[in-house]
Amino acid sequence: MLWILVVILVIVLIVSISKGNKKKNLEIERMQREKWQRQKLEREAKEKAEKTEQPSSVSDELIKLKKLLDDEVINQEEFDKQKTKLLN
Repeated sequence: MLWILVVILVIVLIVSISKGNKKKNLEIERMQREKWQRQKLEREAKEKAEKTEQPSSVSDELIKLKKLLDDEVINQEEFDKQKTKLLN
């Protein structure tokens, strides 16, 4: 008789643990979905902000080109070509 009670208790314990793990896994999945949604919204907001940024002025572009020339990233000929494009 006692043996049957022990078996029943073990079965109840196994079922309880299994339900607890299932709830825990569902909660983890829900949190992951929320995290992905937040990241997606942040990424979309960043992309939208980048698209709406004001274009650089001609003077800003010339300053950047001059810095590239001074840092020897571009040569004088490339600088002059880009400068002509900007000013026309």
